[in-house]
Formats: sequence, structure tokens, C-alpha cells
Amino acid sequence: MSAALRLPLGPAAALALLVALSTRVTPALAVPVALVFGLGSAALALASADRLRRLIWLAAAATACMALARLALPAGVLSFSFDPLADLRGVLAMPLRRLVPDPESAILLGIVLGERAEIPGDLKVAFARSGTTHLLAISGFNMTLVAGSVALVLRGRVRPAIAAVLVTVAVAAYCLLVGLAPSVARAGIMAAVAALGFALGRRAAALNALCAAVAVMLVLEPDAVADAGLQLSVAATAGLLSLQAPIAARLGALPPALRHGLATTLAASIPTIPLVIGAFGRLSLVSPLANLLAVPLFPPLMVAGVAASVVGALSLDAGRPLALAAYALALALRRIVETSAAVPGAALDLPSGPGSAVATAAVVAAIAVVAPRARFIRPRVSRPRWWPPAPPRRRVAIVAGAFVVIAGLGVGLALPRGPALRVRALDVGQGDAFLIESDGRYALIDGGPDPGRLVAELGATLPPWARRIDVVALTHAHVDHGAGLLALFDRFEIGLALEPRGLNDVPLSTLWHQAADRAGVAHREVAAGARVRFGAAALRILAPNDDPKVDVPSLVVRLERAGFAMLFMGDATEQAQADLLLDPANLGATVYVPPHHGAATPNGPSLVRAVHPDAAVLSVGANNRYGHPTPETLAALGSIPTYRTDRDGTVELNVDGAHFSVRVHANDLPAPRGRPVPLPAAAR
Repeated sequence: MSAALRLPLGPAAALALLVALSTRVTPALAVPVALVFGLGSAALALASADRLRRLIWLAAAATACMALARLALPAGVLSFSFDPLADLRGVLAMPLRRLVPDPESAILLGIVLGERAEIPGDLKVAFARSGTTHLLAISGFNMTLVAGSVALVLRGRVRPAIAAVLVTVAVAAYCLLVGLAPSVARAGIMAAVAALGFALGRRAAALNALCAAVAVMLVLEPDAVADAGLQLSVAATAGLLSLQAPIAARLGALPPALRHGLATTLAASIPTIPLVIGAFGRLSLVSPLANLLAVPLFPPLMVAGVAASVVGALSLDAGRPLALAAYALALALRRIVETSAAVPGAALDLPSGPGSAVATAAVVAAIAVVAPRARFIRPRVSRPRWWPPAPPRRRVAIVAGAFVVIAGLGVGLALPRGPALRVRALDVGQGDAFLIESDGRYALIDGGPDPGRLVAELGATLPPWARRIDVVALTHAHVDHGAGLLALFDRFEIGLALEPRGLNDVPLSTLWHQAADRAGVAHREVAAGARVRFGAAALRILAPNDDPKVDVPSLVVRLERAGFAMLFMGDATEQAQADLLLDPANLGATVYVPPHHGAATPNGPSLVRAVHPDAAVLSVGANNRYGHPTPETLAALGSIPTYRTDRDGTVELNVDGAHFSVRVHANDLPAPRGRPVPLPAAAR
């Protein structure tokens, strides 16, 4: 009974849990359970001699009455989904997409705004294997970290009551920002309870508030008892309230910020281990270390992401420095997660279900009881005598600032200058996407079939501050060349959009025009004879030439710069190829991209003779169903060095004058596995 006196609202939470579990078995069982235990609690309240015991049982009886009233209501009558800031969330998401490369942009969208749809599948698996998925989910753990961070920042700087109010306001604002769905509301309640405990310094009051929150949520929504998000939220919050202070006390030698950060991580993680195993059947062996490294990045990442989002929504230029800081933190988090997940045996697949959860809980409880009593574990880590005293903060700031400046200058001087011209055949699968860089300016010819793959390739290829593409060219209205380009207008500043004169009127071309108009990008129809300059390079358009026999007009582009030329044939039809061969002198180039991914054409040998290239590049998907490149095309190329994205990944050509060097697998992205974004058949 002494434990109940310290936690007077515990019986009410236990009764709500029992009624909710009865509802899961059969709704008819919940009514007698609520009646029996409600009447029993009322009888105990009448029989109690002192006021505290009477209040304990009255709270339980009141919970039973509320549960009975709730059971009398029709199912789903209290369900809600309140999202008043959906439009604002779209405005705040724009700077993160526009100023931060992928996949770091997707990480920030998940953490700051709760939008996880853009996170690549491989990265989601890495988060799961490293036991850090909670950093992306809008769960009690995630939101408690937000609230706990605010509480830690305010603690000791303002009065506890003011800190409690500010923490509650921060949690409520974050809930509204990410959309007040029922799961988010529950997570917000858990976070507010834990953070109020930190801010007020009263663990007993916070634990009672947690019990009250659990009782109310289960009474209003009994089915939530089976929701893994609620279970994880309650476990993480209870761990923070019960374990954070004792763990922090045993880390006394560490600086306060690191000590409290590590204690918060461990306190919230340990109680969730049995639930994770029971629900998902996975035990991440690297989770403790991964979380110790990753969780301290969460508060500054959240602050930088929110700042970049808010300031960038007002002015993209003002938001760029903040976006670079957010990118650096997100990149560090991604590297930690991917490195942890790549460790052999990083995660174990175990049987899921209640039995596994109970067994794991027993093991965790045994370790928690036995470990502090073991002789080889010191009850408290104190500062050793040889540990130097902490230097004044001003001295630390001056030294750190000087180090950053010197390191930045050194890195800037050490960075090698790039080539005058660089061309990359991006590995986008069965499609074309060529990125050209000239004097810090960029042009992109086609974008492949998958918007997600294109932005991933650009994120792995471009420097993080390069968020402008000066020229974007859609050679023709086929999905394997143009669907990926639809993602650019929301993520990059586009200078000029090019398309062939007479572009076919299909769904893809409609979407292309709508995206350009929505972003306010000028688009221009070009044909043979047009010339577009960017930097010291130029794109000379050789086709289309308005031949009425060509039913699919496709740009044929010749990149020119100081003795170097590269010919991009796009999907020029056989008739368009024949037209070009009427004036073969225009076709000569150093590097040749054959038409239609290397499809067979009777003009193949004639084109190779006219171009007379030193190398050829083919953008094709591995094991594509079309058999590209065909034996006929490879035979026409003969002994010319040929590079293929299906075998060589992203191919990079570094051009210096008339000479060039080739680098294959030019970024660390795995080969594309995703299917193209589906579009109507008429768009193909």
C-alpha cells in the first residue's frame, strides 16, 4: 500500500488498462469488469480511514464511471483528426526541400514536420537496424526529446513555473505543426508530462500526471491499448521520469550537457526494448551506441531545421546559412545511422509477440536490479583528481572560434580546383539524365523515370550549397527521360526550362508545363539552330528541324567548350537521324551518347562514322527488358571505349581543354532498384 500512497493515481490507470484489455477480448466483458472494480473501489473509498486513501479509491471509481459512460457511446464517436496548420506545414517544408540536398532534406522533413514519405527505403532500413527509428517517428520518445531539450535549456535559467508553461507551449505548438492526429496528441501528452517533471523537478507529481494521462486516454480510446506508439510513449516517458536522474548521478564526471543528454537517451531507451522486440521482432545490438551518438545531435538538428524552415519561408537567401548547418547535422546523423547499420550482426531477428516482450522485460528488469549491486560497477562516476578543471567559457569560445576559422581557411586552400567542364551520366536506371557543370553553372539534360532517384543522385553529386540549375532540358515527352524532372521545381532554383518545338501533347508534357509555371520558371521551345550558353560552355541544338515525318520531336544537343564536344542524341527517330546525316560535319564530337539508350538502328554505323568519337556513354538500366544496348549498337561502336551506367554506375567525365578523364561509380549510391513513377500509358 505504501507504493500506492506514493502513486495515488496508479490504481486509476491500472483500472483503465484492465477495462481496455477487456474490450480487446470482447466488448461485452468490459462492462462487468468496469462495474465490479468500480463498485469495489467505491466501497474501499467509503471504508478508508484517511483522506489520501479515500482519494485513491475515489479516483479509481471515477475512472470506472467514465469507462462505463464511454462504453455506452457508439464506436468512433470520439475519433478526430485536427490539422489546422496543414497549409503552413507546406510553406515550411518548401525551404527544406529547396535548400537542403536529399536524403538529408527528407531526414529534416521527417524530424521537423513529421513527413516521412520522402525518406528512401534503404535509409529507413538503416534506421531500423540501428535502433534509431524513433528519431524520425512522431512518437512519445521523439516528442519527449523535444520537450526534454526545451526543459533542459530552461532549467536553472527561469523559474520552474515559467519553464513548465514554456515547455507545454512548445509541445503544443509542435503537435499542431505536425498535425494533431490522435497518435500525435497522445505523444504530446506524454512529452508534456515528462518535460513538466523535468522543469518542476518533481518526479512524483509527474509520475502521477502520467498515470492520469494514461487513464484518460484509455477511457476515451480503449483500442489505443494495442497501439505500439502509445505503448512506446508511455514506456519512454516512465523511463525518463524514473531513471533519468539516477543515471545522470552515475555520470557525474561528464560535462552537464553530455551527462544529461546520455542519461535522457538511456532512460528513454531501456524500458522500450521489450516492446520493440514484442511488436517488431528485432533487437538492435548497436542501438545503445548508435543512440548515444545520434540522440545528442537531435536537439541542435531540430533547432537548425526549424530555424532554416522558418527563416527560409521568409527569405530563401537568409535561410541558406541555417540550411547548411541543418544539412551538416543531418549528414552526421545519416552517417552514424548508416555506419551503425552496416556493422555485421547489427540487428537480430527474434520471435515477436507477447511472450518475447515478457521474457525480454524480465531480463531487462533483472539486469537493472543486479547491475548496480555488482562490485565491478561503481555506484557513481566522480571526477578523478587528475582531471583538469574546466576552463572559463570565454576562453573555450575564443579557442573554438579560432580553430574553426583556421580549419576553414585550411580546408578552403587545400580544396583542389575542379575541371573546367564536368559531365556526369547519372545512374537513374532505364532512362537518361546528364548533369553538366561549367564554371560553377549547371545544366541538366533529361531526368530519368524516377523523381526520387534523380534527387538522390543530385544530392550525392552536387555540393550541398549548389541549389540552382541554370538550364533544364526535356528532350522529348517520354517518361524514361522526363518524369524525374518533375521533382526539380520544388527543390531547386531553375533558370531556364528547354523543350523541343512541337513537344507532344501528353500527360507528361502537361505536368512539365504546370510544374514550370507553378515555380515561375521561364520555358522556351527550341529547334535546330538555337544556342544556349551557360558559363563558358554552350548547348547547340541540332534537332528537331520541323520535318513533318518526325512524329516524336526530340532534342539533339551538342555540348561545346574550347575544343571539346559531346553529342546527346536523345531519342531521335530514324527519320531524324537521317536528317542529321545529311550534314554530317555538324555531328563530330569527342564523346557520343547513342540514340535511344543504344537501341538498334540502321543508321548506327553511319552515325558513329560521322561523330568519330573518342568515347561513348550509354545510360541504361541493369537487365532492362528492351535489351539495351543492343548487339548492333555495340558492334557499330566497335573498339571505341564505351561506358554504361548499368555496369559503371554514375559516369563522370572531367574535361580539361580537349582532354578528358573518366571516373566510374562516381558516387556512393547503390544501384537503382525502385520502379518508375507510374503515369498514364498515353504519357509514354
